[in-house]
Amino acid sequence: MGRDEASRLSRREFLTRSACLTAALGVFGPLSGCGTGQQEAEQGPGEEFTGALSVLMGSHMEPVREVARMYEGEYGVEPQIEEVTTPDLRSKVTTAFLARRSPWDSVFLTAELGAEVADKGWLVEATEMIGRVREQGTLVERSLGAATYEGTIYAVPWTIGCPILHWNKRLLADAGLDPEAPAEWHRTPNSWDTMVEFAREVTDVDRNIYGLTDAWAGTHVLWTWGSLLQMHGGSFLDEDGQPAMNSEAGIAATEKLVDLLHTHEVIDPAVTTYTWVFDASPGFLNGNRAFFITWPFIADLASSAEDSNIAGENGFAPNPAVETSASVDGSEYFAVPVYSENEDEGWRFIELLSSLEGQRVVAESGWAPIHAELLEDEALLERFPFYAAIRQSYEYPVDGGWSPDRPVWAEILANQISEALGRQKSPREAMDDAVRRIRERREEGQ
Repeated sequence: MGRDEASRLSRREFLTRSACLTAALGVFGPLSGCGTGQQEAEQGPGEEFTGALSVLMGSHMEPVREVARMYEGEYGVEPQIEEVTTPDLRSKVTTAFLARRSPWDSVFLTAELGAEVADKGWLVEATEMIGRVREQGTLVERSLGAATYEGTIYAVPWTIGCPILHWNKRLLADAGLDPEAPAEWHRTPNSWDTMVEFAREVTDVDRNIYGLTDAWAGTHVLWTWGSLLQMHGGSFLDEDGQPAMNSEAGIAATEKLVDLLHTHEVIDPAVTTYTWVFDASPGFLNGNRAFFITWPFIADLASSAEDSNIAGENGFAPNPAVETSASVDGSEYFAVPVYSENEDEGWRFIELLSSLEGQRVVAESGWAPIHAELLEDEALLERFPFYAAIRQSYEYPVDGGWSPDRPVWAEILANQISEALGRQKSPREAMDDAVRRIRERREEGQ
């Protein structure tokens, strides 16, 4: 997603990438009652290389395919690759693992799926491999949250990413506002309120200009709501893994969304119908929306005169702050199944993919790498300047409340937020009902 024609993604590729990222927090249902893996999941990488390797990767992972070609060149083993779309991933791995088999030695996992699969004993522990990754460079440590279950790491990130703040400098300047000010808001407590003030100055309903846009339909609302939750010092789950959404932080997060829509009236009123980034992005790219909290790659799309009316006038930075800035992690991972027939080949592939060499391939393709050295590389920043905002975002909380039953409680929580946005309930009532229903659902599942 750089500015040079050789590395810029086409609109179709942007659509594919966005679909893969946004699907990760909304498409997976809970695993039905099933047994755990029979093999021990504590074994780490070894040296028993069989000369065979099978990899299940996302259909959007061209840089991972390139690393697979590197693997063949370096080790003389041609990886057998099977592709899967993100929405189909859970069904595919679950079907195989329930039968206590794995056609693959290395498998793609989303942030949401990690705890669910690890809970069933289907993944080999990745702690030793993470140690090797750390020896390669400065790993962005907060990317390991979704890869960690009950204190043990089960997967290795291949790319990181979380929603950041984007803004239209022209709209701010036309309203007499400082177009560079949002770049420092992540360092400034209560700058969320400053953003709202800016949005009020910009909004002109008669001209179809709004201060903000977003996508709040279904579970997509949890990206921004979860960021606000953590900005207030809250968390999705408490230390015991119990729902904590009805904390004062959760109530305040809900109130802020309600206020944007009904009190300040500064956000596109259609946000409650937008289910993903490309529902909301046209208004921003057309120049009619001032702020947009969404995926970093929108920065590159906005800078393209072919795709945007604000080329050269778009800014991006980590999200604004309340007590702190925050976001929700959307990293992707690879893991080794306990049923792998070529386990060490699977680990060796992951080691190459997560190495500085493999991660440079990832970074040069416009996907954010997992090592700080590459996120701060001057040549890469020249092509992909939003890498700096991603690096800074991971200095703040990015938790997503990763648990085996996240798909269940995420749906319940999103429904209650929707009722609050529709003024069917107060924010406090909505959060209390969300926690009550999540607890009831968990009791039913025991």
